[in-house]
Amino acid sequence: MRRIKLTKYEPTQVMFNNYGAYRLRIDASDAEGEGLDENIFIYKRNVNSPYNADNVDVFEGIVGPPQLSSLPIGEPDPDQNWPYYRHNTITLDFGSTAEAIAVWNEIKEDVNILLQALDRLDSLQPTEELWIPSPPDNSESASL
Repeated sequence: MRRIKLTKYEPTQVMFNNYGAYRLRIDASDAEGEGLDENIFIYKRNVNSPYNADNVDVFEGIVGPPQLSSLPIGEPDPDQNWPYYRHNTITLDFGSTAEAIAVWNEIKEDVNILLQALDRLDSLQPTEELWIPSPPDNSESASL
């Protein structure tokens, strides 16, 4: 059985100059099961901010089974021209609690889909057999 713990952090609602602000942080931890680790959040590193030298990393979504083994953890691989990486936490800002709740529900569903997909990959069934260039005839198989 595969499982992972998601911890949701919520602030008190902040009002600043009549604008609502809501920050949602989610940490993934305690991953259990083969092929699964807690770094399930995909980020894309964009070019540096024009206002300072900081990287601009943007949360893109939840990994799929192929990304668990192909994307690096913590930061993009500098030797590849591919700006994606995985991390175990996300922090997102919203204008309302309703938006944050909708994203929280979507993330929970996507993580559940990830776990189901990994489980399905464990139960492969034969669907086709093919001899190349041709099947052996009975005399060939008897001599082997």
